[in-house]
Amino acid sequence: MQRRNFNKLCGGLLAGAAGLSRSTNVLSQPFPQSALIYENNLPVTVDSIAPGHSYVFSYPYVTTPCFIVRLNTAAKKNDHWQGGVGDDQSVVAFSAICSHKMSHPAKPISHINYRAEKLTYFDRDGTKQERDQLISCCSERSVYDPTDGAAVLSGPAPVPLASISLEVDENGQLFATGSTGTDQYDRFLEKFGFRLAMEYGVTDIRARAGEKTVATPAQDFSSQQIRC
Repeated sequence: MQRRNFNKLCGGLLAGAAGLSRSTNVLSQPFPQSALIYENNLPVTVDSIAPGHSYVFSYPYVTTPCFIVRLNTAAKKNDHWQGGVGDDQSVVAFSAICSHKMSHPAKPISHINYRAEKLTYFDRDGTKQERDQLISCCSERSVYDPTDGAAVLSGPAPVPLASISLEVDENGQLFATGSTGTDQYDRFLEKFGFRLAMEYGVTDIRARAGEKTVATPAQDFSSQQIRC
C-alpha cells in the first residue's frame, strides 16, 4: 500500500473512532410514556402552565427529577433538539440533573433552578451577559439555555442537560416519551441511590416513572432553593 493511501486510511479510521467516542454516551432513548398530572390528579396541559413557571416531575425513573417549563417565548426546533411543544412552542422539559457534578432538586434543597427573571453570568469567553429564561446551577455556576436545548452558556458543565421528549394529545395533555442527550441516569442512581430511596420512599430506585408522573411546582418541590 502506498504511503499516501495508508495515511489516508489511518486518518479516516481515527476520525471515525473520534466520532464514535463523541457519540458513545449521547443517546436518543424512547422510554415508556408517562402522562403528567398534578397532585390533585388533574392533567398537566399546555394551557395550565403559566408562562415563566416551572415544575419538577420524575422521569424516566421514579427517582430522576426533571423540569418542565413554560417559556415566555417560542423554543424553535433545531438539528439536535425537538424544540418546544404546544401551539406557541413554549413548553420544554429537561433532566434536572446537572451534567457537571449531578446537582439536582432534592426535597430539602435545590441548587439548580429555572430562572424566568434576568440574571447575570459570564460566558465561555469571560464576557459578562445578562439574560432571562435560563436554568442556573449554583453549585458550580453552570448556566443552561432552555430555549436552545439546554445548551451550556457558562460554567464547568461539559454538555447540555438531557432533554425530555414531550407529546401533546388532542386535549392538550402533556406526556413524557423519551430522553435525548448524554445519559447520566446510571451514574446518578449509583451515586445517590441510598438517599434517593429514603427521600422518595421507594425500594427500587430504578423503577420506571409509570403511566402517570406528578408535576410539582418547583418552589414547592424543594424546601429551600439556592439562587445565585
